[in-house]
Amino acid sequence: MTSKLSRSVEVRTSPTEVMVDNTSGSTLSGGICWLFAVAGFAVGGTVIADNSLLTHLATGRLIVEQGQVPGTDPYSHDFAGMAWTVQSWLASLVYSRAVLVGGESVLRLIHGLLAALVMAGVWRLTAPARQLVVRVVLALVPLLIGGSLWSPRPFMFGLVGMVVVLMVIRGLVRPWALLPAMYLWVNAHGSFPLAFVLLGAATVGHVIDERRPPIAHLRLGAWMIGGILLAGINPIGPRLWWFPVMLLSKGEALEQVVEWAPPGFDKPVDYVYLGLLAVLIVAAKRGMPWADLLPAVGFFATGFLAIRNMAPASLVIVAMVAPTLADLVGRTVGDERGRPARMVTVAGMTGLAVSVIVVLNSPGLALDRYPVDAVDYLEDRALTPADGVVVVHREGVGNYLTYRYGAGAGVFIDDRFDFYPVERTKDQVTLLRGGDYRDVLDRHDAEIVVWERESAFTDWLDEEPSWDLAYRDDEWIVACRVIGPVADRCAR
Repeated sequence: MTSKLSRSVEVRTSPTEVMVDNTSGSTLSGGICWLFAVAGFAVGGTVIADNSLLTHLATGRLIVEQGQVPGTDPYSHDFAGMAWTVQSWLASLVYSRAVLVGGESVLRLIHGLLAALVMAGVWRLTAPARQLVVRVVLALVPLLIGGSLWSPRPFMFGLVGMVVVLMVIRGLVRPWALLPAMYLWVNAHGSFPLAFVLLGAATVGHVIDERRPPIAHLRLGAWMIGGILLAGINPIGPRLWWFPVMLLSKGEALEQVVEWAPPGFDKPVDYVYLGLLAVLIVAAKRGMPWADLLPAVGFFATGFLAIRNMAPASLVIVAMVAPTLADLVGRTVGDERGRPARMVTVAGMTGLAVSVIVVLNSPGLALDRYPVDAVDYLEDRALTPADGVVVVHREGVGNYLTYRYGAGAGVFIDDRFDFYPVERTKDQVTLLRGGDYRDVLDRHDAEIVVWERESAFTDWLDEEPSWDLAYRDDEWIVACRVIGPVADRCAR
């Protein structure tokens, strides 16, 4: 009689097979699952210093205050009133409600728990590998990549969605779970088409392997489509379905964004990701079926197109190679019970509880990376963008201003690169990397500049006779036009 576990290794991607990984109770596997959840929480629950989250939080406040999701831009100086699809409206609403209930530290709790769910799911997805050393190495890869690339924003909801889809494909959860998972994914983050790419690649691979129609995969596709259709019931409507297509049409602007650029192999995380190539080669030599190999190789390739793709790709690769790496090295782990298993379980559960308490009693946001004092200087003189003054700044400052002032913030740019015309993004690149500074400032009738103190642009402002550095601290400067309507107020 073949056990369920051995059958799940034999038929590696059959969605109808339910794999057994005894993560419940006080088994050793269950205890290690708790430890990985704690590690995930530690990575995801750090103090938040993310530009995008500030705007998501501001948008969530608007949704609560106005009782509806904004359909036009409320934040920018030049493009206020232009059509805007708030693709992550659900995440923004969750953020704002959470802050109302428990303060900004709850934002850390949310992302810590999302990261913990990701790592608990990853550990379960490594079950077919069976040996302790192989499972731990596989599970560590997404964790190490997450340490650099998991960001406290709706992106994490997308990673949880990917884990759920992988677990459905592996038979760890029932197909109906795709209904709520896809609803939440579509309404929280625009990466949901990755679910179709994953299932599609596995389906094609199954046809190559079995030479017969992939009935089980087609059923999963039907559940997935049902979840997508259900997701159309939202305050924005079907526009969310087309958002990823619209985003890709902004390719010229996205090329200027670091996370959308290919890896430069100047960071350790790039080489951790590259190490997955060796894992794929080993798995392929051991007879990895096409149903696993196609998704793994396809997603691995996406990581070289954009840095942001490394995180979801690592999840897919680990899940796909795990069955083929069974019996590679070391001893089997899973069902062991006894005192060591109980100690590991208690340690993991205690660690997670302590981590939650620490997070809830710590600051939620780190605003020291933003020009708080410089904006105070402007506010004291009624010279902020919210006062109608044209202030030029970089994208992260724009996110801070939306967080601080909400609707009517009047920002020059923020990091909603899918929203702004490509010309605005190019202007910011000129200010960041060098070019005709005077042309950019004159075309936009800039009256004030808020910028980092150590930069070529600031050096130019300091030497340019038509501009005066009215304020500076260790990190930031405020420059004002020498002649103009704000000159007297700026110098006071």
